[in-house]
Amino acid sequence: MTSPSPHYKGSTQPNAQQYIHVNKDGNVTIKPLALDIIWGKDPRYWRIENNTAELVQVSWLEVNGSLDMGKLEASTKYKLEFKVTLKPDAFGWNNSPVYIMARPGKNNSYIWKNTDLSKIKEEQKSSPDLIIPSGSTLEFTTPSSVHDDKLTFGLFEIWARKWKGGLVIQEVIISKV
Repeated sequence: MTSPSPHYKGSTQPNAQQYIHVNKDGNVTIKPLALDIIWGKDPRYWRIENNTAELVQVSWLEVNGSLDMGKLEASTKYKLEFKVTLKPDAFGWNNSPVYIMARPGKNNSYIWKNTDLSKIKEEQKSSPDLIIPSGSTLEFTTPSSVHDDKLTFGLFEIWARKWKGGLVIQEVIISKV
């Protein structure tokens, strides 16, 4: 007998597409309920509700998503961002940069950017919402043919091996540059 997985698989939910919105300008927002979150089904580590994913505590932060490239325009430059909030009691982010990754199609390379959340926590005093990566953008160009291909992306902090918490993921934003 196998035990159920502790990982949340938003991408395989029958209603996952309802959490992916393409606006009239061709920009995309993806709610956390459509993302795959390692340890996301375990309430000791995550609270996934009300269209947000709140990190309670983990030592291995891994959030993945994908988007059918057909929802994006071919040969177009986009940027990918995570809109997040750090709770006042957030912890464990010193010397633990968060990495954002994107790969536009299976034949392209991964693109990475990182953000030090401990530094931008001070910036948050004026606004509860943070956009990461902070200070630079993660840009990619879609292939000339987007047929039957996917954009894969993620948010990671798996290297520091220390506990962290207090991060709330509100949405992923993919917008034209």
